Amino acid sequence: MPRRPRRIAGNQGEYTRRMRSPPLTARPATPADHPHFARLFPELGTGDPIPSPERWTETMAAGTFLFEDTSADVVAYAYIQVLSGTAYVRHLVVDPAHRGRGLGRVAMGHLATRLLAAGCSQWCLNVKPDNRPAVRLYESLGFSQVYLSAAFRFGWDLLLRLPRPSERCLVRPVSPADDSVIEAAFALPSGQLDDLRRKPDTALLSLHAITPPDAPPRAFAAYDPHFPGAFPFRVATPALALPLLEAIRPHEHPESPYMQLVSEQQDLTDMLLEAGATERLRIMHMRGALPPPDG
Repeated sequence: MPRRPRRIAGNQGEYTRRMRSPPLTARPATPADHPHFARLFPELGTGDPIPSPERWTETMAAGTFLFEDTSADVVAYAYIQVLSGTAYVRHLVVDPAHRGRGLGRVAMGHLATRLLAAGCSQWCLNVKPDNRPAVRLYESLGFSQVYLSAAFRFGWDLLLRLPRPSERCLVRPVSPADDSVIEAAFALPSGQLDDLRRKPDTALLSLHAITPPDAPPRAFAAYDPHFPGAFPFRVATPALALPLLEAIRPHEHPESPYMQLVSEQQDLTDMLLEAGATERLRIMHMRGALPPPDG
């Protein structure tokens, strides 16, 4: 007598969609893949302009992977940065026409395999807090929230409304010898500054107390004139945002209509809002251990 199919407990519809998810093939992007990237990039919902083919090839293509289904259609892409033992999943976008089929989980599985092979044990990412399907996916993969941040956009006239700190600081360009000290002072992943330094035109700047000369840095920013904006942007006290922005301004692209930065500190966020900066979106930073190969 034939055996009845085993009943699956839980959300039967979700289980069925996952079972019917087509297998994905992951491949590194090439310069010719910019149209695929440009088609899916707006789905991030950041409002940022799409990087040009030249800029994308120069700064992002090497860390971009495309995911194709059995018909060789590109249904998703990911952009990752491999740091020292930690991987940063900067983008993960699934084509809206293919969502709800578990493809994000499959894509993350492909990434995990590659990242483990690259020697990473941890990974992190940013996600909009109100993107509940994505948050649930990442939580199921072992990610947990570390902090909330906010992305701001403003004109340079905002500097007139920011408080000036009582302490005096010196501005210094950041050299490779400074990386470990700055990463330790502001809890940045090891290797992140070296990765930022490889991007053309990016300025790495830090603020230091005048005395003592060997004191830890008081502020740090990485400014990309093509963004245009600063990320990371870290300050020991909110008032140091003003001299740090003043140090950034000479590096501004002459045609930039605005300045942007990502605040990962609540006291800095509160000060920028009070000064009149426009908050564009909230971001949740999540981190977790990479799952074992059989996870």
